[in-house]
Amino acid sequence: MALEFIQVCRAWTTNPDSSVSCSAIDWVQGYVLPPEAGGQLDLLIQGGFDPELFRIGFLGTLSMFAVGFGVGLIISQLRKLKRG
Repeated sequence: MALEFIQVCRAWTTNPDSSVSCSAIDWVQGYVLPPEAGGQLDLLIQGGFDPELFRIGFLGTLSMFAVGFGVGLIISQLRKLKRG
């Protein structure tokens, strides 16, 4: 990311043929992002939260908890049967 001078229009005028043109051009400093930074920029602008991915992750976590709990119960019952 580099700080560069960027040409911007400060004032717009309407021509008699209904077209719009720039009447005052100015140079300002700004950060120029490379094209490959588009994904990171979208993440920054949108806040980085995707409800669909959150739902998938949350349900995946609950599923793994349920599977681990169920396997633990089965192993516990097998150990009790083996002792008795």
